[in-house]
Amino acid sequence: MSAISVAGVEPREVVTPRTIEELAAIVRALHAERKPFAFVGGATHLELGNPPRALDTVVRTTALDAVVDYAPEDQTITVEAGMTLGELDRVLAEHGQMLPLDVADRERATVGGTVATNAYGRRRQRYGTAKDLIVGVGIVRPDGVRARGGGKVVKNVAGFDLPKLMVGSLGTLGAIATVTFRLYPIPKSTRAAVLRFEHEAPIDDVLRALIACKLEPESVALYNDRALVVTFVGTEPGVAEQMRTLLEGIAPGAEADAAELTHLEREAYEQRERAVRRDGPWRLRVIAPPSEPVATVANAIPASPLAVPVAYPMLGVSLHALSDATFAGGSDATPDWHVRDLRATVAAGTHSRGHVVFDAIPTAARGLVDAWGPPPPSFALMQALKHNFDPLGLCNPGRFVGGL
Repeated sequence: MSAISVAGVEPREVVTPRTIEELAAIVRALHAERKPFAFVGGATHLELGNPPRALDTVVRTTALDAVVDYAPEDQTITVEAGMTLGELDRVLAEHGQMLPLDVADRERATVGGTVATNAYGRRRQRYGTAKDLIVGVGIVRPDGVRARGGGKVVKNVAGFDLPKLMVGSLGTLGAIATVTFRLYPIPKSTRAAVLRFEHEAPIDDVLRALIACKLEPESVALYNDRALVVTFVGTEPGVAEQMRTLLEGIAPGAEADAAELTHLEREAYEQRERAVRRDGPWRLRVIAPPSEPVATVANAIPASPLAVPVAYPMLGVSLHALSDATFAGGSDATPDWHVRDLRATVAAGTHSRGHVVFDAIPTAARGLVDAWGPPPPSFALMQALKHNFDPLGLCNPGRFVGGL
C-alpha cells in the first residue's frame, strides 16, 4: 500500500481494523498511550485541512464495509463507514433506490469519509447535504468507547443530535463506525438542458425566472461563467413540462443558445465538475449566501488550464482548481499573499458574508496558508465540543478550523 499523507503529514504506521470491535480496541490503546491519531477511509480528501500538529497512527476504515441493516420499505439503510459509495449504489439499485450525495470518485470515497468531510455537489440543490440525509450514527469516541446517536427511522428527534454533529467534523470528534441514511427512489426520468451565453451569463435573470415559473430543478450548475446546465428529475410528464418551460419560456428571454443535452453530453459536463473537485495542486471553494454575487466575485480568481470553474449559483458556491504557476503569479509572489488578497476580494464582494476554503494545498505551501481562514462566530462552541469529546487532543489534532 502506498504511503498515506494527511494534509502533508505522514504517520508512523497505518492500521486497518477488520471489525468495529477491533477499531474500538485500537483507539483505546492509542488513547491509553497518548498517541495522536487520525481516521482515513478511501483517501479522497487527505489534502483537506491544515497539517495535524502530531500524527502517530492512521486508522484506516476501508475493511469495515458491511451492510448492517437495510429496510427498503422504510427507505433507510445502515452500513459500516468503510463501504464505498459505488458499492452502496449497487446495493440500493437492486431496490430502485439511491443515496444522492455527490463525490468526485464514488469507487473510492467511503460513507464515513463523505460524512466526515461533508462532501456535496450539484445535487445539493434538491437533496441537501449529508446533514439532511443522515438518520443515525455509530461512533468510536477518542477514548475508544462506542456510542450511538439517532435511530433507524426518519422521524427520530429524541436526544442529542450526534448524527448531524459528526457531519463535517473531519475526524476530530471520533471515528464514524456506522451510518444510517434516509434514501430516495431513483427518478423515473432525468433530463438536462444547457443555456450557453456569448458573454458572462445573466445568471440572476435566469434564476429569478426559474423561481417565478415554480420550476424545481435537481441541480443548476454554471460552467466557466458561460454555460448554465439545468437538470430536472421526476416523473416523465413532470420533467417534460419543466423542460418545455425552460427551453421555450425562459431561454428565449435570456437570449441564450439553449438545447437539451444527450446522456453523453450530460455526463461530459458532470466529468468537468468531478475534475474541478479532484485535479490540481490548489483547489478551493468560494462560499457565500446565495443572495451574494459569488459567481461574479469568483471571476477575480485567475483562469487555469487544469479544469474549468464550476459554480452552483442557487447555493452560493463556486469551485476552482489551479496550478502552481496560475496561483503564484510569478516567483516574487508568495502563496500567503495571494490567499490573503483572494480572501479580501471575496469578503469585499459579498459584504463580508463570503469566505474561501482550500480543499487542497501544495506541500510546499503547507504552514504558509490556512486552509479555513478566520474561525466562525460559533468557534467557542466548537472548542467546547472538541474538549468534551477529546480532552487530550489526540484525535486529528490541529487539522480543523482554528487548530481544533
